[in-house]
Amino acid sequence: MKETIILKNDLSIIVRELQKDDQEQLYNYFSKLSAATKSRFGPHPFDRDTVRNICNESASDIIRYVAVNEHQEIIAYMLIKKGMNEGEQYRLRQNNVAFDESLFCTFAPSVADAWQSSGLGSAMYGIIENDIRINTPYKFIILWGGVQASNEKAVRFYEKQGFQYVGSFWYDGKDNYDMIKNLYNLG
Repeated sequence: MKETIILKNDLSIIVRELQKDDQEQLYNYFSKLSAATKSRFGPHPFDRDTVRNICNESASDIIRYVAVNEHQEIIAYMLIKKGMNEGEQYRLRQNNVAFDESLFCTFAPSVADAWQSSGLGSAMYGIIENDIRINTPYKFIILWGGVQASNEKAVRFYEKQGFQYVGSFWYDGKDNYDMIKNLYNLG
């Protein structure tokens, strides 16, 4: 999968799956993220060993997407994981949400600080959602680890994409929301 998007500022960006030879670019991307941005992304650490392991994975239940600019720098990194983690399953049960895990995937996005609010996140999410609809059996997307309630910008982003609040939970000293998107709810 490889698609070109044109942002509001007329910049052309490529969205594609992460490749083995992206190690240095991915590490550079992680290194440049602010502490605030890093604190809102929780699927894995940002160190060189983690990057090496990610790029050398052969079989995985995670699809890793990146957006690259004209200099081939990674400027966004988003994950789709088959199913959901035990924490998400537990919280959905606590909120009386019936689910079939085989119909769920889990989403974790990050966008470089300089590219936030540029339209990149929305455009990239649209490409990923389309890829999920066409190439997977998933009917629902849940946020990986939820979204921090204090991250109002992210909450608005998810609502704009059609995610709906299903419950809140306390984690790491912060209030968080679980949000789900029904991919086939056209209303």
